[in-house]
Amino acid sequence: MADWFWFSENGQLMLSMGKEWQCTTAYNEQHIVDLPDEKCLFSLRDTEIYLSIGNCLVNSDIQFSEANLTHILINATAALTFHKPVSPKSWLFNEIEYFGANHRLAKIHTSVGEGIVLVLCDEKQLATCMLISKDVQINQKKSLKQFDLVKVAVNRLEPLLVASGTQLTA
Repeated sequence: MADWFWFSENGQLMLSMGKEWQCTTAYNEQHIVDLPDEKCLFSLRDTEIYLSIGNCLVNSDIQFSEANLTHILINATAALTFHKPVSPKSWLFNEIEYFGANHRLAKIHTSVGEGIVLVLCDEKQLATCMLISKDVQINQKKSLKQFDLVKVAVNRLEPLLVASGTQLTA
């Protein structure tokens, strides 16, 4: 990861992973606190975030393709490093009787859909989460798309308990 660096192109946050691969994150100048004007090295803190979340996901019962896991980890790291704070939106999601997260993974439910989220930051009663499902319908007109962030009360998170070997398709 020594040759990895963040940069922006056309207002979009990007990550260069050496000479062969660049990744466009899901976040643009509207989502980012300070979009890098020039190369910004992938820091030790970024590496710790990437590896910590990676360990949680690899140890879960969900099978991720290598590409899907890499995109989740890059966007989670970008969100924790650069994303503007998000406001709570608990009222959009159903309350869960037995709530929490398993390997940082949880389900959120609305009246018209459900999705899988990665808990990025747990603040006692609230959690900032990143959607890792392809999308989740909020209502007839609104939906969240993959890698969108949402802050919810922890009693809106159903622990994701799945059969061993389940594949997440995104």
